[in-house]
Amino acid sequence: MPFKYLLHPERFAVWADGQTPCHFCAQEKHCFDGKAFQGSEPITAICEECLLAGKLRDVDTYAGEGDIEELQRQLQERKPDKSVKAVSKKAGEITDDLERTTPPIFTHQNWYWPCAGSDYCAFLGYGSKSLFNRLAPDGDGLDFFLNTLYYTVEDLSDVDELWEESLPALPITSLAAAKEFETLFYVFVSQKKDKVVTVWDRR
Repeated sequence: MPFKYLLHPERFAVWADGQTPCHFCAQEKHCFDGKAFQGSEPITAICEECLLAGKLRDVDTYAGEGDIEELQRQLQERKPDKSVKAVSKKAGEITDDLERTTPPIFTHQNWYWPCAGSDYCAFLGYGSKSLFNRLAPDGDGLDFFLNTLYYTVEDLSDVDELWEESLPALPITSLAAAKEFETLFYVFVSQKKDKVVTVWDRR
């Protein structure tokens, strides 16, 4: 099932084990694990259909937090004639869609979901040298990796050290594999597919 902000839910979303009753429709289905969501109202699980239908809007539960301040800045830059109030309203609507209709992904820490091009990016997968070499137009994965770092982690990053010592050589193709690494790189792509953004954290 397609999700705007998560490209491969079958591989990288946090799923509950086996068939589980959905918190909202009560049907036993292959559901996302409720423990992976944030908020003050815990849920046990939610199915794909209920998540896409926005059922999380009925409770204080969400999947991560969007970088709404940066989104507002980008929206205002794109449409400078719009009032601050109008831009804030639009940013809130986009952020609500991200947080209430996106499956949870596994992360070591909490951080703001990145945006580019006046919308939130879609999670592509966990980073590796192989992935960055493949995504780089000229095949220079190290240089490409450097240019993808999101502003929130750019100043914290020793790129050479991260590339040599922390980035795995081979692709991470499943959530189970990702959980084995002390440092994880989260690779996103803009909705127009013209920009790649990377966030990283440590256990």
